[in-house]
Amino acid sequence: MFKKVIKDTSILGLGTFISRVLGFIRDILLAKFFGTSSIFEAFIVAFRLPNLFRSMFAEGFADSVATPVLSGYQKDKFKIFEIGNYLISLFLIILFIFTLLGIVFSKYLVLIIAPGFINQAYKYSLAVSFTRLTFIYLFLIGLSTNITSVLYSLKKFFIPAVTPAFLNISFIVGILFFSRFFEKYILVICVLVAGLLQIIFPLISLKREGFHLRFSFYKSFKDMVIIKMLKLFIPRIWSSIIYHLSVFVDTIFSSLTHIVGQGALAAIYYANRLIQFPLALIALSISRVAIVDLSGYYQEGNIDGFKRLLVFSFQNIIFFVIPISVIFIFLPQGIIDVLFTRGEFDLSSLSITSSVLFFYSFGLFFFCAIKLLVNSFYSLKDTFTPAKTATVSLIVNIILSAILMFPLKVGGVALGSSLAAILNFLLLYQNLIKKIGHIQWGDTKAQFIKVIILSLIIGFISRSLWSVLFLHRYFKMLIILVFIFIIFVTGSSIMGLKQMDYIKKWILKKK
Repeated sequence: MFKKVIKDTSILGLGTFISRVLGFIRDILLAKFFGTSSIFEAFIVAFRLPNLFRSMFAEGFADSVATPVLSGYQKDKFKIFEIGNYLISLFLIILFIFTLLGIVFSKYLVLIIAPGFINQAYKYSLAVSFTRLTFIYLFLIGLSTNITSVLYSLKKFFIPAVTPAFLNISFIVGILFFSRFFEKYILVICVLVAGLLQIIFPLISLKREGFHLRFSFYKSFKDMVIIKMLKLFIPRIWSSIIYHLSVFVDTIFSSLTHIVGQGALAAIYYANRLIQFPLALIALSISRVAIVDLSGYYQEGNIDGFKRLLVFSFQNIIFFVIPISVIFIFLPQGIIDVLFTRGEFDLSSLSITSSVLFFYSFGLFFFCAIKLLVNSFYSLKDTFTPAKTATVSLIVNIILSAILMFPLKVGGVALGSSLAAILNFLLLYQNLIKKIGHIQWGDTKAQFIKVIILSLIIGFISRSLWSVLFLHRYFKMLIILVFIFIIFVTGSSIMGLKQMDYIKKWILKKK
């Protein structure tokens, strides 16, 4: 039952891994050349604004509505192509309108999400200029994501997975070779170049499947499948807004430098990039593959198959994410030091970023599990419940961050997000049980306990080795990674963790 799921997840995971490795190289260069400077903080704010609308009208729509609905037509490839053309035509209009509005009202949007900039004229001016340009990226990435949703429904996962890599490649090339020519605007230029590349390559891949791009503006508003998608999308808009408001909570509070300290906004960015690595590599890969088959099981009325796939996917998240979370908790300063401490990223930057990573790590497992549960609701054509639970989580996040930022500075903002994620996970799970009935978790509890024990062991070992080894930081980290990898693989085999058996069989078969 799960062979194809494992294969598709591996393909998507490989593509995501390539993208994320390039992303780390990008972030190392950003830290070296920009550190926690005003230019970089202004860019962070500017780039987050289009991301709100991208989540709503691009990735949000594709993940929650387009992919689940299109997956119901897996046996009719040309019907998928027809609906795909309607989608692209419709969003061409929607994205143009929102891009134009974003450019016009950019100065007010910056004030809303970074109120701390109002007393920093230079930073505010940069953020407004950057925002006007980055909104063009919204238009480009929005079209790209609708194209990749068609690829997902065809179970073509690799190109959608590597498409984000073009953003990272663009940054790497731009910073290394062109930053001296474009100075402070190089980051924005890199974003726009990436947007073009992220349209071109998925479209080429789709054309190879037999797709022909045809704009049908009038028919796109009358097609019954599109109308169905739009009805499902209404609650998802609120869910997207809530999600990004949660992100903006971190941005707003971390912009209050008189409370949380200078450079807090950049620290949130760098720590979040590390959190996003397992989130994208593991949780998104698993949930995006699962949503296609979960949608199929629901369409067929096979709730037992739905539950079995959900349990299998959840166990994989436990196996891969918990060890990473524990390592982040035990060794935040070492990880940040190796990756980012150079150039403009000094000891002060290291200290505040390590604090943020430490507190984010307590919520990492729940951030990942939420992705799977939310996609399960989308498979059930329920976009309202995730929006409802996310709203409660947002309110809790605001309250906790406002309280915790005083004793813990920017680390309190991260901890507030982690605690709110735990609540969101519990609410989603409770509502899912009401919807599909009791879930037989089998040996999940035993697997969970074993992974926790093994993770704590490697956590203690990694922290101890970092303290006692008197070597260059790069060699020290390399030794630690090799050591804990051997311990984890050996321990998983001895404890009988079945994910390790899956990996062994997959490797042996490949050989």
